[in-house]
Amino acid sequence: MECVFGRRLLILLVLLGLLAIPAGALRAACVGRSCAVEVGSVRVPFCPLPAALRADLVAGFREGRSPDVLAVARTPTVRGATRDPGVAPPWPFLTTRPDTSVPIVFAGTGVDPAAVVPGGTGLDQIAPTLADVIGFRRPHPEVRAGVAVRGVADGAHPRLILEIAWKGVGRADLRSAPDAWPFLSSLLRTGAGTLDGTTGSLPLDPTATLTTIGTGGLPSQHGITGTLVRDKRGKVVTAWGRGSPLSVIATLPDDLDQRENQASKIGLVATDPSDRGLTGGNWYLGHDHDAFVTASGPGAVTAASGLLASGFGRDRVPDVLAVVLDGSIRSMDLRTRQIVVAAREASAGSVVVAVAGSGSAAAHRGADVRVADVVAKVETAVPGDIDVVTGAVPGGLFLNQDALTSLGITGQAAVQALLDVEAPDGSKLFDDAFQGFAVSFARYC
Repeated sequence: MECVFGRRLLILLVLLGLLAIPAGALRAACVGRSCAVEVGSVRVPFCPLPAALRADLVAGFREGRSPDVLAVARTPTVRGATRDPGVAPPWPFLTTRPDTSVPIVFAGTGVDPAAVVPGGTGLDQIAPTLADVIGFRRPHPEVRAGVAVRGVADGAHPRLILEIAWKGVGRADLRSAPDAWPFLSSLLRTGAGTLDGTTGSLPLDPTATLTTIGTGGLPSQHGITGTLVRDKRGKVVTAWGRGSPLSVIATLPDDLDQRENQASKIGLVATDPSDRGLTGGNWYLGHDHDAFVTASGPGAVTAASGLLASGFGRDRVPDVLAVVLDGSIRSMDLRTRQIVVAAREASAGSVVVAVAGSGSAAAHRGADVRVADVVAKVETAVPGDIDVVTGAVPGGLFLNQDALTSLGITGQAAVQALLDVEAPDGSKLFDDAFQGFAVSFARYC
């Protein structure tokens, strides 16, 4: 075991040397569970975390896009940092494994109701399964982790794909309100699905997980790791906003529209522009302008019905309509039924429906710690009178690199500040905090 650890450490030292990682970063790096305690005065980051938690964090991280500093709380106390104040996912935490379970349901034309969708099926498997249902072979499957769920496609090819995402919903939310989703339950009975699917990644930022549904790849592959991302110039921008970097890989609607020479109708009804990962729309050069409507509550049904009435599902060229719903479980279930009925009418019944949750992200509860308070404490703890935090997303902070240089410090100062933040009961709020490069070298843990 010591020999294996030694080889891994040697490899990591060589890699860090080749990358010219500063000495401070080198001291902060650690590999192997033999590092689960402090060695001398060096604190060990990331590697001592449970393997399953590390794997989900790695799947949600992409170098150059993700936050500069990430943190794992001791309990699910820290919530939020998304554009929607009603959707406040917990930051990754340690006391129990964060629940990434989500419902995933396929129903309608092209779906074999006898098919089994196994527990553990990922959101990244929705797009390839839908492609299988309509008989579409997407290019470059090697760039995406997701593969089609075997046996779901029955050979019939529907004219319309309807994707409905329940924003901020996971398995736990459904189980806490078992009588509030009768229509989703009926789709489970007549179609194929599971309540035990998984987002496949952490944090549970809907911007990231909706893009996973749309692309069939994990955030580590598609690069939309949260509400905020860094662009290639190093600027922190809103994902899917003006000037935002593209998803690294195309969505299913992107690929379908490209194959059909832009003849497919692609539409999205979203609660916010950051939901655009469901359909994309800008990956290929020469793309057309997909229909995009922002609506929430009952307005989502009106918007979806209006788009469907414009010709979705009326010819042999397959179309895609994606809808993001918010609100209570009961209201989302009712609106899902209304939209599915409208889609069946528009397509004369030739529609495949996929419904999925984006991951449990309920609004603030109890004595939750506000992210703004965490940021304020970091700013107070870091020396100097220049703000060093430029943005926060669930699970991490983006740092002003120019400010760090001006102050003569590194991101390790923010790491230490996070480790010193106290919970309301006076205990340490975070179990671990680390710079992003620790995640990049996770395979050496």
